[in-house]
Amino acid sequence: MNKTYKLLQPFAFFLILFTSSCELYNPAEPIPAYLHIEKIDLTTDYATQGTNSNKISDAWVYVDDQLIGCFELPSTFPVISEGVHTVKIRPGVKVNGIAANRSPYPFFTSYEQVIDLQVGKTITLSPTISYTPSTFFAFMQDFEAVGITLSPTVTSDTTLQVIASPDPNIFEGAKSGIAYLDASKVFFECATVSKYALPKGGSPVFLEFNYKCNYEFTVSIIAYGTAASSQYTVLHVNPSSDWKKAYIYLTPNISASYSAVNYKVVWGMLNSTGVDSAAMLLDNIKLVY
Repeated sequence: MNKTYKLLQPFAFFLILFTSSCELYNPAEPIPAYLHIEKIDLTTDYATQGTNSNKISDAWVYVDDQLIGCFELPSTFPVISEGVHTVKIRPGVKVNGIAANRSPYPFFTSYEQVIDLQVGKTITLSPTISYTPSTFFAFMQDFEAVGITLSPTVTSDTTLQVIASPDPNIFEGAKSGIAYLDASKVFFECATVSKYALPKGGSPVFLEFNYKCNYEFTVSIIAYGTAASSQYTVLHVNPSSDWKKAYIYLTPNISASYSAVNYKVVWGMLNSTGVDSAAMLLDNIKLVY
């Protein structure tokens, strides 16, 4: 046996050992099962809960109560599990319309299904959810009934009007609300007619509504104390040529106004650039907690 061969023997031994160790510590990647969710549907009792219009953007997915991820819909995603498991879906929204601020919506029920997950196979789920039984609807306005429960503030140049079918700007049903501004009418502001006692201490309070606008508008609250009131801006809403759904988180503003007894919700638009036709459309307003 030559010297070179003897010299290489130890290296060959360690190479084989190292290769074997790699195989031991790096086993083959598991093959997942797959779930597909196209959308999540909402059902409502229209008389007590209003429209089923929604913008459920995400599915928060749990397998046997373990969160595996948040998936923007529609989505097909892997699940590293096999056999019979309980899959739970919590519907999520973009809070304040911000893509980076996603959360399960606290007023929607979860969807659960027992599923036999099979390696490499895709199962399509069709979740249907509803509002939770504990959801309280403090205020609703869909503009369908005679008269509206929103009124202009004392500083507003104009009022919120109601447009009716066959106007093409209506969102759904037969009517929607609209406010116009031009070069002579530069400020619009309307508030809920009634004041509402809303929970503090971090309890979730949201304002839902559908909207379309060609000019920025703001959502604010007026907090009424025993002797004085203060108005707080909650969110600036950007123009949108299509109807959108807003889920506005009011809790921080409500909890911060610790001395307030009750509140009004306010929509406002200032024509600061003097355009001839600024418009804001609203529909399906809900104040929920």
